[in-house]
Amino acid sequence: MSRQVINDGNGKPVSVLIDYQEWLRIEQLLVGKELDFAAPANPLDWYILTETTNSLLNELIAYSSRERRKEMKRAIPDHRKIQELQELFEEVHTINSDPENFKSIGRMEAIIGQYGPKLNAINSAA
Repeated sequence: MSRQVINDGNGKPVSVLIDYQEWLRIEQLLVGKELDFAAPANPLDWYILTETTNSLLNELIAYSSRERRKEMKRAIPDHRKIQELQELFEEVHTINSDPENFKSIGRMEAIIGQYGPKLNAINSAA
């Protein structure tokens, strides 16, 4: 079987030419596997994103629970606000409970991009 690695101008491998039979064997191994070709340049990037995503979601869960409880204790609670806080809690809790969200750098970046500004706005208003 023949195999040829093609490098870019910096010597980094960018492509591989292989025998068709070898490709068929590889393809059989990959069936049903999710591949992430966009691995971070720094191995700590995944860890940093995991911790950032987890912290962000936990902060929003704590905020929504705390504020909902405070609103319910008022003499005249704002039921619309209570419902919004409950919806935020459930939405964020569902995301935080799904381990698949922490297996992909792209997913974690999307979560941070969506919920980071919400947490910043909450912290800026406090």
